[in-house]
Amino acid sequence: MKKKISALILAALLVAATDARAQKFSLPDGYDDIRVLLIGNSFTYFHDCDSMLIQIARSQGVRIRLGEYLKGGQTFGQHLNLPCTAEAIAAGRYDWAFIQDFSNNAALYARDGEKSVLKNTILLRDRILQASPHCRIVLERTWSYPGNGAGGFASDRELDKYLQKGASTLSRKAKLPLSPIGNAFATVRSERPDIGLFEPDDKHQNASGSYLKCCVNWLIISGKPFDGDVATCGLDPQTAAYLRSVAERTVLSKKK
Repeated sequence: MKKKISALILAALLVAATDARAQKFSLPDGYDDIRVLLIGNSFTYFHDCDSMLIQIARSQGVRIRLGEYLKGGQTFGQHLNLPCTAEAIAAGRYDWAFIQDFSNNAALYARDGEKSVLKNTILLRDRILQASPHCRIVLERTWSYPGNGAGGFASDRELDKYLQKGASTLSRKAKLPLSPIGNAFATVRSERPDIGLFEPDDKHQNASGSYLKCCVNWLIISGKPFDGDVATCGLDPQTAAYLRSVAERTVLSKKK
């Protein structure tokens, strides 16, 4: 009986630990820091993706403070009804916000004309701007994946095509810049298939995928190439260097 109770307690602790990764982190006062809001789901919290952004920024001489609410499987529509998301947004005075919708919503918007996707993107944008009028809000263009039936599409290539089309249209209509994370993923998968970017489920990002995503988002914030000794966040230095080079090509080549 005691062993059963211990096993149940352990299971509960594991669930709590997993849930804790998806909660809002406190945003301490720090007027000289860049304040960044993250709204998303598991594509933002797997492998401590949020803390990787902090590490990369610090290695570039910049301190980032996060306000965030990350909950698995959430759409923008669901986030709009979550009190903790509202609390994170209401903290205000954000310089940047990166918003990440459910993994295939942009593709469904492009293929099926799901009007709620655009509506909720705009509603979330407006709520953020109400609390932080000068915030630069960036819509994340997430990656395609073969797992989970490619999100209801014929293949991950088809999913990628519709993600690109849908995200570009949402970006234009909601007047939000895109973070081209999915484009960077596609480049790595084409050039270096030996560098896996996915967990065994072939959907969620592994540590390399999280690092690539954070490199892309950091370059959007900084607007310039990496300099000096950049944090590798536990990755092999050569792998990390390659992923940073892809991020630079993806983000900065458009500015030239």
